[in-house]
Amino acid sequence: MRKYILLLVLFLSVQGFCQDLNKYQYAIVPAKFEFLKENNEFRLNNLTKLLMEKYGFTTYLSTDVQPEAIANTNCNKVFVEVLENGSLFVTKLKVVLKDCQNKILFTTEEGTSREKQRGAGYNEALRNAFKSFDKLNHKYNGATLKEEVVVAPEKIAVPKETVVLEEKFETTKPAETTDVFFFAQPTANGFQVVNSEPRVIMRLLKTSQKEVYIAQKDTIQGVVILKNNQWFFEYYDNGKLVSELIKLKF
Repeated sequence: MRKYILLLVLFLSVQGFCQDLNKYQYAIVPAKFEFLKENNEFRLNNLTKLLMEKYGFTTYLSTDVQPEAIANTNCNKVFVEVLENGSLFVTKLKVVLKDCQNKILFTTEEGTSREKQRGAGYNEALRNAFKSFDKLNHKYNGATLKEEVVVAPEKIAVPKETVVLEEKFETTKPAETTDVFFFAQPTANGFQVVNSEPRVIMRLLKTSQKEVYIAQKDTIQGVVILKNNQWFFEYYDNGKLVSELIKLKF
């Protein structure tokens, strides 16, 4: 009897995971996993992307140019992490899916490999970990997920050293100093920049370089980079490179 109860609990848990994940159509895979030294080392990030697509997710690497519908919101996608817990003789990997609030939606069982070659070992362990997705039978159900709600205090006192971004962007000259500030708030894969309403006006996505962010402002996509100890928002407008000075501190 106890065995059947445990099986029932396991079945209901899997069903719960399925329902949660069926709300998501898209997935974002980082260009570099924390346990590796380089972007897409051993082509593990590309393999993760392909396996996520195999199980029904429209998947992008964090460095890919994403369609506006995906780039403009965080809560319509899951964020994929691969974690290592291996030893000298056994490679162990597991896959974790999180939502825009860093809540864990699903964790696979550990995939293992005894391959001596690191690349082959990671490849086999990752494929074995993804076998946990077989029981999910993921299928996007067309649900519309609500974007994360930014809760602001009644009055926000901003220290002078707080991260700020000029409210007004100009394409022909650096932004001028203003008393109106924007606030950079951490997200699962970067920052969202909000005004005092609060309303999200820009998103910054991490890259493999600490001084470079992929930036999305309205329909404009570019990069935010650090040059000469100053941050610039750079993008192309009708084939012309535009570089706007912004006040930003992390």
